[in-house]
Amino acid sequence: MDIYIDKELCKGCDICIELCGENVFMKSEHINSRGYYIPIPVALDKCTGCMICELICPELAVIIEKSELVKETV
Repeated sequence: MDIYIDKELCKGCDICIELCGENVFMKSEHINSRGYYIPIPVALDKCTGCMICELICPELAVIIEKSELVKETV
């Protein structure tokens, strides 16, 4: 499973960080072109694939790509 953050869409609201029960994300020190600190996925091995982060992001900046194996079992 891969998690991507569209750095230009993200407004740094941290909703993905706050709602992830597995602590997959953390706030980075990098600022995007709009002046926001963006979150980064740091613990992909902890991700359960619940997709809450992708579904709740108000800017649609979180993108989850599941592997074929995960797609078949979910």
